[in-house]
Amino acid sequence: MQMVVTSVADVRKEPRSNSELDSQLIYGETVEVVEELGEFSHIIRKNDVEGFVKTTLLGEYSTRKYKLSRQYRNRIMALPFGAYLSEEDIEKFSIPQSFLVDMEKKFNPVDLANRFMGIPYLWGGTSDFGFDCSGFTQRLFRYSGYEIPRNSDQQRDASLNVESLEDAKKGDLVFFKGHVAFYVGRGKIIHANGHYSRITMNDLTDESPYSRSLLNIMEKIGRFPLH
Repeated sequence: MQMVVTSVADVRKEPRSNSELDSQLIYGETVEVVEELGEFSHIIRKNDVEGFVKTTLLGEYSTRKYKLSRQYRNRIMALPFGAYLSEEDIEKFSIPQSFLVDMEKKFNPVDLANRFMGIPYLWGGTSDFGFDCSGFTQRLFRYSGYEIPRNSDQQRDASLNVESLEDAKKGDLVFFKGHVAFYVGRGKIIHANGHYSRITMNDLTDESPYSRSLLNIMEKIGRFPLH
């Protein structure tokens, strides 16, 4: 087992730098290296991400005790929200205690969503340098102590079905064709979206052309029980 030793490591579909960005891993996340291919390594993370990462961005695993509650910049690197940290990292990067959360502490993912409003949309992005829709939902669930699949169609299929928007609760996920959003109540969603090229809150009941277009492709409201 190895871990990511840079702020964000791109996961490519093929072992070359100009290959499509499929996903990302952040500092301290662990992977299984299937094969080293020189500049790139073929990696798997818990069967939800598979692809190719630059070998120099991976290093030997050490025990992680904390997760970063918000982005922290220092002279060495900028660490993203959710980075997994050891005691040595805290000293190395001079991270204040106010930025640290115990690894085992759990949250309700949707309660964190508002703080990311305006973060840029990035296809394949899973960090607060840039998110795609399912990278956003998965990252907040993972930080909160719950694992859900990486892609929106996988999240849709793995979630429990909620009959309608009237039955939806804050924290449910609303699935559209090729897209996913957090439901925050009263018809509103928060999501990383290409329409505005950032994370926004939108009201599905406001009769705007964008909201109508989303409702036309809505596939499911899903729920992941939080234990």
